[in-house]
Amino acid sequence: MNEKAKRQIMKVLKSERLACVIRTILILSAAALVCFYLHGAGVMKENILMVFLIGILLIGALTSGYEYGIAGAVISVLMFNYFFTVPVHTFAIMNPDDVVLMFFFLVVSCISSGMTERFQRQLAIAEENERAARRMSEMSEKFINVMGTQRIIALGLEYIRENTGYNAAVRLNGENEPAGENGYITFPIGGVMQQIGELKVFTVDKGMSAEQEIFIRAAAGQMGIALDRELIYAEQEKTKLQVEQEHLKSSMLRSISHDFRTPLTGIIGDCDLILASRQTDPSEKEKLVRDIREQSMWLTRTMENILSMTRIESGGDFIEKDQEVIEDLIYEAEKHIAGLRESRRFRNVMPEELLVADVDAGLIVQVIVNLLDNAMKNTKEGGMIRLSLSRRDQKAYVVVEDDGSGIEPGKEQQIFEEFVSMNGKGPDQKHGMGLGLAICREVVEAHGGKIWAENRLEGGARFTFWLNAKTAG
Repeated sequence: MNEKAKRQIMKVLKSERLACVIRTILILSAAALVCFYLHGAGVMKENILMVFLIGILLIGALTSGYEYGIAGAVISVLMFNYFFTVPVHTFAIMNPDDVVLMFFFLVVSCISSGMTERFQRQLAIAEENERAARRMSEMSEKFINVMGTQRIIALGLEYIRENTGYNAAVRLNGENEPAGENGYITFPIGGVMQQIGELKVFTVDKGMSAEQEIFIRAAAGQMGIALDRELIYAEQEKTKLQVEQEHLKSSMLRSISHDFRTPLTGIIGDCDLILASRQTDPSEKEKLVRDIREQSMWLTRTMENILSMTRIESGGDFIEKDQEVIEDLIYEAEKHIAGLRESRRFRNVMPEELLVADVDAGLIVQVIVNLLDNAMKNTKEGGMIRLSLSRRDQKAYVVVEDDGSGIEPGKEQQIFEEFVSMNGKGPDQKHGMGLGLAICREVVEAHGGKIWAENRLEGGARFTFWLNAKTAG
């Protein structure tokens, strides 16, 4: 507590004492006036003394401290002796009954003042306990609603500072000692099963009252309960994440085995046909070889998607940018889609100017390949696929659209999640494991761009993404 605060407290105490003195004087003056009136009306002096007794009771009720009541009792006895006992206007006492009367009056006044002061002290304690209980109740409610380790600690330290005036620091198990002032008292922060950490209250060797200690222990207890809840929640989330990861791993393994088995079976079958039919028509052999090539490219794309997703999920910066011509990346991607021009009505639309961008060429090619491959999977033989490139507001827009079955309504954003495909089936479906569009989103967003999907009014789907770009030159 600083000197300014001490001076403020002393000032308040002095003003409170002055107010009690003024109240005592006013009550004694009023009692004396009433006694003079009753004495003039012929009331006996024993009853007059009761008026002074009432005044003493009022002094005890309206002031703090029994010393004001005792002082009032002494003054009342002197006034009674001076004005109302024979001989009047002197402090001599002629009648022994008056001595006994004033003695018992003084005793009763002192007892009543002491009892009144004790009652006031107990009332003040009860009020302070009520305020402390209210503060603790409010603190408990706040801790119930707060989430996060740092926010829990900050709330506890704030309550301690507001209600005790002391700064504090928390050290959880496994953490370094917090920096702080010299002179502190340590309180344990306990969880359900074990101690979580410790609370250091910096008192600068000034000590603390019993009420402050009770409040700090309660705050430490509430912090321990809330922190223990956070630890349990974190463990539950960790367990849940592990279960989900195991589920994803098993789903990926099923998808990989399915997606690899299908083209491998086709490749083996085509090779067997070529080996078994040495005199087969050359056009038939060419068809089988093309089928083998298409199945091999399918395997290659699947493996590239798996490797890319592994790079993405490993964290860190997984892209290596260089300045590339976007048209060249599009043409490169078209070469990776077998049967794109032969089995589909494919058309690309390029702008007159060359567009360049700082991108990871391999990943952007993979994005375009995945979008074209997605269009191939969701269109029939002879269906329309259109790829266009345009520039607006220093951005290059790549659009891939088709006239296939389109996107299930309400799934326009969900299809960019892992293991989710256009038709909403799980990973064990013939169209693949559902990694392609998820990779597209991660790669485009890592380049500072955006990708989205929508249904065309004419039927089919449209996928659009943009990248920051400029014209060459």
